[in-house]
Amino acid sequence: MSDDILRALGRIEGQLQGVHSRLDEHSGKLDKIDERVKNVEHKAATNGLVSGGIAGVGMSLLAAKLKSMTGV
Repeated sequence: MSDDILRALGRIEGQLQGVHSRLDEHSGKLDKIDERVKNVEHKAATNGLVSGGIAGVGMSLLAAKLKSMTGV
């Protein structure tokens, strides 16, 4: 092979290694983001469960109170 082709192949190989290392960096960042989102979703589900339970109990108590007041 000619020297020009070998140099071009060397440049391409170097660029591919750079792209590969950047992809590894992005993959690590995405893993961190995924972990944070998972934690936020877990907290949101817990908060929704608790607040929904409180609202449900509150509405049941209100309905019982209204029934007792109206005699229905």
